[in-house]
Amino acid sequence: MISPYAVLSLLFPMALVAGVIWLVVWTNRRRRAFQMQRAGQVAAAGWYPVMPNQWLLQVAEGLFPQGSPGDLGETYAGEYYGRGLCVLDYNYVVSNGKTQSTRTANLVALTLPVALPPVTVMRETGLRRMFRGHDLQLENEQFNERFRVECTDDRYGSAVMHPRMMEAVLANPGLEWQIAGNAFISWSHGGFTVPDVYARLQAMTQLIDLIPPFVLRDYGGPVS
Repeated sequence: MISPYAVLSLLFPMALVAGVIWLVVWTNRRRRAFQMQRAGQVAAAGWYPVMPNQWLLQVAEGLFPQGSPGDLGETYAGEYYGRGLCVLDYNYVVSNGKTQSTRTANLVALTLPVALPPVTVMRETGLRRMFRGHDLQLENEQFNERFRVECTDDRYGSAVMHPRMMEAVLANPGLEWQIAGNAFISWSHGGFTVPDVYARLQAMTQLIDLIPPFVLRDYGGPVS
């Protein structure tokens, strides 16, 4: 006679395997549904697929240095109120020394009329305060507490981050962004969704319009 414990010892591994299979199937179905829905929204937006941009790949690797060098996923181009647009997914691997996990981020880029020196604006955290080095201090203490500004030229960074710019950043606290050459780039975690991209584009456009003309004139270079 087989004991109940022996039956349980056989059923438990089978249930575990079945659970793992169900999770894989459910995850794949959810991913396919997300991709199909996004494909329809992308088509409705008038964006079109393009080859991955290697320069944007370098930008992404700089924004997410904690992972291994990653690769670009689906990449689309288009136009937003007269400015060139690029939106893409970025996949990278993070390891804690024992296990690895793949993560996805996304970038949205709008073109600028000139190439500008780099400046990065991101939310301030304790880890960033300890490990990311120089943070430009501005006259708005509330801004300094909530955001950090990284640039190689403090005078240029102060010119970009004038009082109205800081107010606009504080009004959009979820947006982190970088000026990189002739692109204004924002990023977020997870694969991009079209509604989120449109919300960010609106905020990005507001910030681009606040870049002073003298900054574009005095610091701007030719677009390569």
